[in-house]
Amino acid sequence: MNPAGHRSIDIRQLRYFLVVAEELNFRRAAERLHLTQPPLSRQIAALEQALGVALLDRAGPGTRLTAAGEQAWREFEQVVQAFDAALARVATLAPAPRHSLRLGLPWWMDMSAFATLDRDWRRATGLVPLEPQLEIGPELLAGLQRHALDAALIAMPQDLQGLSHVEVARLRHVAVVPADSPLARRRALRLADLQDGPVFLRFARRVNPALWAHYQRQYDVLGFKPAREAEAPGTTATIAQIAAGRGCTLLPTALAWQRYPGVAYRRLLDEVSVDLHLVFSETLEPALVQALTDQRALFQAAIG
Repeated sequence: MNPAGHRSIDIRQLRYFLVVAEELNFRRAAERLHLTQPPLSRQIAALEQALGVALLDRAGPGTRLTAAGEQAWREFEQVVQAFDAALARVATLAPAPRHSLRLGLPWWMDMSAFATLDRDWRRATGLVPLEPQLEIGPELLAGLQRHALDAALIAMPQDLQGLSHVEVARLRHVAVVPADSPLARRRALRLADLQDGPVFLRFARRVNPALWAHYQRQYDVLGFKPAREAEAPGTTATIAQIAAGRGCTLLPTALAWQRYPGVAYRRLLDEVSVDLHLVFSETLEPALVQALTDQRALFQAAIG
């Protein structure tokens, strides 16, 4: 083994291995970690390569721990516990005065509701005001990881890399269709109604594999297989294509307040949904984590 190679190991990989060691099943472990199996397998393989030993025996019908894996389970559990305890001890130290709480919000949130959210938050907690930052999910997560954000509302599943989180709401989706299409003449639609309609636009799998797979599982269960499908070219361009009669898509209901010429929103009778979680920076004070958790109904109301 090359000790220098150990520098490439991070605490996230140890956490991943501990979950796999408990489950001895990559599918269940990935579900617990809000991942798809391929990135989890890659992280475990990278850990084994850095250590220079096999931790798991993948031959045969199931996954088993090797002798090194058994030892790693015991050792890594102690390391992770010590790491978490050290973070907790540091977090109890008196922090610098805080003037606001930097809150990441999904790009589609109706910001007209934010003033009410901030007012109700301060009335309920007596704590610092919320400072909003709107971004897409991956950028919100990156902001948390580099400590530019204290908390963020993020659509799951995502690879949160060990960050703590709590569910806030389940967002149902609506159909977005050209306003002059036959589909827009109906008050509500089913996914089957979109199968032979305009091109179905959705974000590319490479953009967010875990979230893409989340939607695909729902489509599979509902038997939705659009005859024509294309990559969504970004939100603004996608809406423009729909307005021009060249596509349709699904979006969270909370987006339906945004009105665009040539675009119609229709209630979807089939349930397609995504869970929205409050995700916390590892440096956020425990008291603020608890306050955000206790007041998550305020965020649910603000989403609409």
